[in-house]
Amino acid sequence: MEHRTRLMRVVTRRIAVSELGNREIARRAGIPTQRISDLLAGRLEHFSADDLQAIRDSVESVTDDSEAAAGMAPVRPTPP
Repeated sequence: MEHRTRLMRVVTRRIAVSELGNREIARRAGIPTQRISDLLAGRLEHFSADDLQAIRDSVESVTDDSEAAAGMAPVRPTPP
């Protein structure tokens, strides 16, 4: 559970700084748009670690570019 919680924080931060809309993030992750809304509403029980990882991967390259442009270091979750 702790791993999912940390991963959720990373994912929601990446979504917040990305220039992608929820629909595009969902498309890239291969999940319904409503699932992104569930994530942003804090409904962690609806997600497995694999679900969160797929979402993270779908926004990772976009946010890495955005963070680099803003002078921020990308956040990586600590391994379990």
